[in-house]
Amino acid sequence: MTDSETASDDAPSGARMTLGPDAILKDRDGIALDCPACGTTVTVMQVIEDGHCPNYLDEDDVEVEENAGEVQGSGCTAELSLELVWED
Repeated sequence: MTDSETASDDAPSGARMTLGPDAILKDRDGIALDCPACGTTVTVMQVIEDGHCPNYLDEDDVEVEENAGEVQGSGCTAELSLELVWED
């Protein structure tokens, strides 16, 4: 089955990955994963509630920081979501 066959019609476009048991971490704040873009640990609840990596910088944040004279770190541009897929 290809990624396009398993993805739902209303799912956001972008890269997809299948997680194995070794990709799921136990963090002090709950179940966590590593951000595929920058490697930062992100909890499943952060993905569900925020939809992005904790290091995420949106365009407004970058613009404000550039006007302040410096950009702190490179930030992350990964918008994250979870999709549950099952087969009958």
